[in-house]
Amino acid sequence: MNYAQTDHAAPFQTPALEAGTGTFAGEASRLPPGSVYRSVAGREEFFAFYDMVCDRLPDTVRARRVMTRYGETHVTFGGTPGKKPLLVLPGMSIAGPMMLEFFDYLWNDRLLIAPDLVGQPGLSADGLFDPSGNAFGYWALDLIDGLEIECIDIVGASFGGSIGLDLAMIAPRRVGKLGLIVTAGLTPRLPYVQIYASMFFSWMTYRYLPVKSLLPAIARPLSRSLSPDNLDYLDLVIRQTAFWRHRPAGPFSKADLDGKLAPVFITFAQNDILFPFASTRPHAQQCVPIAEEHVLAGSSHMPSAADVEPVHDALREYFAD
Repeated sequence: MNYAQTDHAAPFQTPALEAGTGTFAGEASRLPPGSVYRSVAGREEFFAFYDMVCDRLPDTVRARRVMTRYGETHVTFGGTPGKKPLLVLPGMSIAGPMMLEFFDYLWNDRLLIAPDLVGQPGLSADGLFDPSGNAFGYWALDLIDGLEIECIDIVGASFGGSIGLDLAMIAPRRVGKLGLIVTAGLTPRLPYVQIYASMFFSWMTYRYLPVKSLLPAIARPLSRSLSPDNLDYLDLVIRQTAFWRHRPAGPFSKADLDGKLAPVFITFAQNDILFPFASTRPHAQQCVPIAEEHVLAGSSHMPSAADVEPVHDALREYFAD
């Protein structure tokens, strides 16, 4: 098979980093063309939330910027310095610190590297991003080149899983183990009519009439149980960002990925409205070699802590050195 064995990869040492998040607060009084934010005030509100998440992580967040062909990428580092690096690729509109929080159970096992996606909310380059032509794969390639990592293990949630697959398609020797959590990129045809009917109009109404007590009902197609922190974040994303414009990489076919991946760890959500279980699972089984598969019974696309907790130990074991 055409993939690199990460057991022999040189150990990655955390580079010289700047402490803190390096937010752009006060740097610009106007938005750039194609900004993901709807207003300067909305951007400042997002940055404040970003800093708050950093403050509640287990240790002080350290950060650096990496230049890619698509613009500057802001990267936050968590976990344990000196441990083997794990690239944490985010879901749509979810910035790096939020992903560090989601995977905090890996904190003692790995050095966690969590970038903000270009063109999405966060501290990376702000503007429109076209994912065609394996653009996300090349962005990820530039990122690990900038970090001077030859081959890296990856865990990707939702949107982020499709980026890991895109990187494997164009540069298979740069990808070691790959964990895919309710991943994009392996659904042969997205159910756009159902998605828009279930969410678009309620989300757009909430944007202009944000009655927060209604948010759990509005979020229910995506999650049956969001924590108060997650509801606060969803409220912010709906009100202040252009959330409908992002497209993941893929969908990928067997021909795209054949022989390019080590066996992957994969989870599916049984009641996933974005990537329906009935069509996604059989397509994934055709496209990627699977080391371990878990079905989150009864879970919607965004699993609750209780939904996903049973796979924590399994994922840690998969990524064990």
